[in-house]
Amino acid sequence: MSIPKEPEQVMKLRDGSVLGKKTILKSDHFPGCQNKRMSPQIDGAPNYRQADSLRVHGVAIPTAAGIRNVLRHIGAHKDGKQVQVLWISLREEPVVYINGRPFVLRDVEKPFTNLEYTGINRVRVEQMEARLKEDILMEASRYGNKILVTDELPDGQMVDQWEPVSTDSLKTLLEVYEELQAEGYLVDYERVPVTDEKSPKETDFDTLIRKISQADINTEIIFNCQMGRGRTTTGMVIATLVYFKRTGASDQGFPRNNSFGRIFKAGENITINLPNSEEAIRRGEYAVVRSLIRVLEGGVEGKRQVDKVIDKCASMQNLREAIATYRSSILRQPDEKKREAALSFFVEYLERYYFLICFAVYLHSEGAFLQSGSLGHVSFTDWMRARPELYSILRRLLRRDPMGALGYAAMKPSLAKIAESTDGRPHEMSVVAALRSGAVLGSQTVLKSDHSPGCQISSLPERVEGAPNFREVPGFPVYGVANPTIDGIRSVIERVGSSRGGRPVFWHNMREEPVIYINGKPFVLREVERPYKNMLEYTGIDRDRVEGMEARLKEDILREAKRYDGAIMVIHETKDGQIFDLWEHVNADSVQTPLEVYKCLEADGFPIKYARVPITDGKAPKSSDFDMLTSNIASASKDTAFVFNCQMGRGRTTTGTVIACLVKLRINYGRPIKVLYDVLTHEIVDEDSSSGGEETGSNNAETRPRSEGQRTEDEHGRAFGMDDILLLWKITRLFDNGVESREALDAVIDRCSALQNIREAVLQYRKVFNQQHVEPRVRSAALKRGAEYLERYFRLIAFAAYLGSETLDEFFVKGESKMTFKNWLHQRPEVQAMKWSIRLRPGRFFTIPEELRAQHESQHGDAVMESIVNERSGSVLGKGSILKMYFFPGQRTSSRMQINGAPHVHKVDRYPVYSMATPTISGAKKMLAYLGTKVKEEGGDSAARIVVTDLREEAVVYINGTPFVLRELSKPVDTLKHVGITGAVVESIETRLKEDILSEVRETGGRMLLHREEYSPASNESRVIGYWENIQPDNVKTPAEVYAALKNENYNISYRRIPLTRERDALASDVDAIQYCKDDSAGSYLFVSHTGFGGVSYAMAITCLLLQPGQKLTATPNTNSSALEEDDSPSRACDEEALSMGDYRDILSLIRVLSHGPQSKSDVDGIVELCAGAGHLREDIVHYTKELNKLPITKDETRSYIMDMGVKALRRYFYLITFRSYLYCTSPEEMKFLDWMRSRPELGHLCHNLRIDK
Repeated sequence: MSIPKEPEQVMKLRDGSVLGKKTILKSDHFPGCQNKRMSPQIDGAPNYRQADSLRVHGVAIPTAAGIRNVLRHIGAHKDGKQVQVLWISLREEPVVYINGRPFVLRDVEKPFTNLEYTGINRVRVEQMEARLKEDILMEASRYGNKILVTDELPDGQMVDQWEPVSTDSLKTLLEVYEELQAEGYLVDYERVPVTDEKSPKETDFDTLIRKISQADINTEIIFNCQMGRGRTTTGMVIATLVYFKRTGASDQGFPRNNSFGRIFKAGENITINLPNSEEAIRRGEYAVVRSLIRVLEGGVEGKRQVDKVIDKCASMQNLREAIATYRSSILRQPDEKKREAALSFFVEYLERYYFLICFAVYLHSEGAFLQSGSLGHVSFTDWMRARPELYSILRRLLRRDPMGALGYAAMKPSLAKIAESTDGRPHEMSVVAALRSGAVLGSQTVLKSDHSPGCQISSLPERVEGAPNFREVPGFPVYGVANPTIDGIRSVIERVGSSRGGRPVFWHNMREEPVIYINGKPFVLREVERPYKNMLEYTGIDRDRVEGMEARLKEDILREAKRYDGAIMVIHETKDGQIFDLWEHVNADSVQTPLEVYKCLEADGFPIKYARVPITDGKAPKSSDFDMLTSNIASASKDTAFVFNCQMGRGRTTTGTVIACLVKLRINYGRPIKVLYDVLTHEIVDEDSSSGGEETGSNNAETRPRSEGQRTEDEHGRAFGMDDILLLWKITRLFDNGVESREALDAVIDRCSALQNIREAVLQYRKVFNQQHVEPRVRSAALKRGAEYLERYFRLIAFAAYLGSETLDEFFVKGESKMTFKNWLHQRPEVQAMKWSIRLRPGRFFTIPEELRAQHESQHGDAVMESIVNERSGSVLGKGSILKMYFFPGQRTSSRMQINGAPHVHKVDRYPVYSMATPTISGAKKMLAYLGTKVKEEGGDSAARIVVTDLREEAVVYINGTPFVLRELSKPVDTLKHVGITGAVVESIETRLKEDILSEVRETGGRMLLHREEYSPASNESRVIGYWENIQPDNVKTPAEVYAALKNENYNISYRRIPLTRERDALASDVDAIQYCKDDSAGSYLFVSHTGFGGVSYAMAITCLLLQPGQKLTATPNTNSSALEEDDSPSRACDEEALSMGDYRDILSLIRVLSHGPQSKSDVDGIVELCAGAGHLREDIVHYTKELNKLPITKDETRSYIMDMGVKALRRYFYLITFRSYLYCTSPEEMKFLDWMRSRPELGHLCHNLRIDK
């Protein structure tokens, strides 16, 4: 046919599986891609170079002729030197060769940006290229065997032109190299996809090691990406590091003991060693790198090795100096968008440099297999995972604060400060810090005294010299203290009643940051630019590695002291917060690590045991920390005294004492945990008089924990307490022992609150956050700290429930447990979901509830009814809880199917799939009878089997045949869903709810206070009212019991509970849960949800896709190609229309990478339309997108909620499309959907980065 005049028309009609909507084929070669300084210049192979004289080469993407030219240049052809070549392409994006020229797939709206498929492997990217080749040939057949491609002009303009194409002239990358091999070229081809301008992933490093090490040592290795710049240079650096290790050259740079770098001479130019001098920046001495080499044994030499190799491979780009170039651009660039782009590159390049240093250290410590050829070795991926602190450094010092990582606030001492004093030592700490070069005590680090004026809290009743903030927890052998001096440690041991051969002491040091004792006093490592702040970036570091840092720090100090006549400069803090420096005289005996201090005490005969449990300052302990402390306390003898310390003896120490007291209670008194409170209450009021918090206590504290009804006055004159935080209400009722466990915890927290009350801290920070006149910076800090304390309290509630469970019976009897707290939590995804909700949107837990903002009339009935509700004390139906009838005014009903007692029934056309809102028992029977599931009398027809799936996340109970749901009296219409909860757990909650109801019915003589929602025409609004109902025990049933009874009444059903709502994050495991409900003998599938509308449509769509996996499922047939060719109507380019069709950029990226991608989306779109009566998924996404665009930037919390809900809806759409592709590729019998997704990390990357605002 004739070629269309308008290229836009051709692009609009594109419908290939890869060359589809909004895609172009752009020439990979463009004006300016050749660096003219490169030598030799090889035709068709831009930017070819060799790393020094090594067998490592780099090049941009070459033409087919260019590949041949490079191979001839090296001698890798049958008529040449017979050199073997390993060619490694690092391209992640799909590339094809047309007439010998490389072309790459691009987004038409972003032609200069590579498509990202982070995580894709060689097989799948080559499958994409094979599909792309098919698309090109198919499209070319429409246009006279020509394909529209895009070239770039010297001025950056794009020009479209037609390129002739045939089967012989069109090749994938793999086919190009296979053809070369057939021609006799000695080349092996590998593909290791790496995302452009980013660091290779840990698995990429492992793949490259494997490919390179399998080649002969004399093999020439060639890397290419697109420009032959970033990825290629990185590959060359990695290959050179591996080559040095294979030949043994790298080990010469790593001495047996750590390298401490060079010792500067007094007259040396100090300014080039300042933290942010241009020379220091050029050397790559950023804060994140300095932190890395401190924590990483061999880090100094690892960096030196990487720097040497980077310089050898720098003819095209110096990876270290490129970071400085982007930094300079950021600081000087006036254009905001260009500055943001430069900042993004700065972060990615600095992270790449960081990983290369880690890799060099890994090769030194684990790389012996490269020389021996052994197969059993630790992979780089596992080596990194075993060091979570390395990721923490990146997260805290780079990702969270990229502008701070620039290090642009430099300190520059004058020449006068650099001059030496008469004793041969510099006057200023800034000079000394600039000269430092140790492995830990390196450039720009200082040693700060751990004791400062004012660190002793005056309100504490007891003082122990050298041990600030010492206190005893009344009634427990548990003590807290700040970091003590060595004499202070001895005083604490004496104070707790121990002596040589006496009462054993188990001391827990909870410091995460490296500490050293100099002349008996503790000092902590700090950055010279932030001397008041702990180094928080080592989150996740274990005992061995932090103690290894301290051992290396000691060596650094002694090494440096030799230079300064046996002295080391340290800093102290004055009462007014000023810093001054001081020289401390040291020798080998006067410098000790904490471990050495306690070993010396033990050697002196003190019965002391020492444990290091590193916890990040201001953070909750990790679940593994809870396990460590539990094991330590349980394994100690009964008369052991437990001492905890952190820096100030405040947050971490208090948390440690709380954990210890809870464990001791469990050991001494067993279960049930609710009786433990009686042990504590007899003197709690007097003992807590020094807590100094907002709580003032009352006489009621003698019989109940103070937190139960505790409220603090806020600026609106109404009270706000811990129970106003819905999250805490939920987790308390989640566990069968939740109420009693939390009561015991609160009593223990009050007992340990001499220095800090963990519970009160949440309320104090909330108060600051809600004061509108306070600076935004201060409010933001209060929100962050409050959220951290809320998470700490939340974890303690879970831990108390764990301790009070049967799980630990075996542990406290035999000393071992099959279920650690870490594993126990892992089995409770609903708890993990609650924890993450604190981190993702903390503001919602600290905002003052509307009902507390102003006085208003009670809508809940008379005072007697409210009193009854407030006196409830069940494990689920607790204080302030009500049971509200499920039916409410204005509830959505179906216009097509009317079944009394079963609101909003919907059937999917062409599929035996139904949904309904929560029915009465009578309504459920009518619905099942309508579906023909009632088994006939003997001899009659058999009934159809129905699979009933209950999707509700909230606790439901049936009373007298009517469904009721748990609510709060103060928020009777707000749902109490446990997002992320499993079916088994929600059913356990319902069982306990039933027990609470029956208990209350027995106490009230057979009747109970219930609530319902009524509409008032007079006020034109609904209200919740209370009423009494007579109840027989047999008429209280859980949903599981209701459907079990129906089955016994000869309804042929199977019932499952799979919680799935709009608020829940879409998970591959949920898709599996729904798909494995499929029953070949089933006649219909019935889904029950809260309203029968919304999230239920997602489950229905999964089932519909599963029922017909081999058929085209589109609601309307695809328009054929000839019709498309003649279509000259205006493009539906309207963004709103494109979004309504689901053409989001992320979704288009998805269908390009998926096998059967476009067809999978088309199938899903058809199913979405068929399920629209129960909720239209694409319209949900559009709704949230529009709402987000309406909101002003200042509405942070609302925008966060809308974004969260919109992304969740988009993620459900994403999973439906991937699920459809999965059904095309495999079957549920062969592989779970979850496993299929995990084997394709590029899909996980796309899914994790979904946005509705791009």
